[in-house]
Amino acid sequence: MPKYYIYLIYTGLLALILILVVPRKEIRRLAFWGILFGAVVDAFAIILFTHLLDVGGYLNYGPLALLGMPFLPLIAWTVYYIIYFYFLPKQPPWNYIFTVTAASYSVIFSNVLSNLGIFEWNYGKIFIPFLIYISWNSLATWAYLKFIEDINIYAD
Repeated sequence: MPKYYIYLIYTGLLALILILVVPRKEIRRLAFWGILFGAVVDAFAIILFTHLLDVGGYLNYGPLALLGMPFLPLIAWTVYYIIYFYFLPKQPPWNYIFTVTAASYSVIFSNVLSNLGIFEWNYGKIFIPFLIYISWNSLATWAYLKFIEDINIYAD
């Protein structure tokens, strides 16, 4: 089996988890924000951390890319942030604990992908990844709680 099938498998599993645990109305409500903080931020992260700073990046994506940008991780990060926002607690300290836990999960998952040969970190596998993920999740959490939480574009 080619390694790029792993992208299909984990993106499909995340999408299945999303469909099973997040109500459809909430998926619609959170989709834009998931795309913004998932796909858009990951696209910028790929450009910055892979192409400009050489911190690490995706490997072995085969035909599942366009112009050197793998597109299944963008979808996976979108799904991740829809799930993230759905379960994000509103009150401190729980939202802080949630953010740190999610960043830690992301470090662990990126290292699993590294062990599978579809992702690499060039400057350590714990500290730099944790800084990246905690920054990303903190920005998403802050923006969601400050500006987005009460917006309901599908109000009845």
